[in-house]
Amino acid sequence: MKYKLTLEPIARSRTGTEYGTGPVMLFEVEGLPEGRKISIRNVRPATQEPVWQIGAHNNGRETRWTGTYETAADALAQLHEQLDSADEEITEIAQ
Repeated sequence: MKYKLTLEPIARSRTGTEYGTGPVMLFEVEGLPEGRKISIRNVRPATQEPVWQIGAHNNGRETRWTGTYETAADALAQLHEQLDSADEEITEIAQ
């Protein structure tokens, strides 16, 4: 199954003293399989080159953030590839 993943902005950094006026620093991934929740965040301050990471959220567990991507789109592309690969493996096993 192919997923159509998109990024939904959740939080922005600030510019000056006003919160929410800077670049997006946290996205939620939309279009995931039922029951999955994944975010993509920038771990660096807005004044530095961004480093984006992927984090899967599971109830009762701490989020494990992985990866070092130059853009949120790069992180999303990697996540998309991982989901497609996992589905291909499950399909092969079921056959």
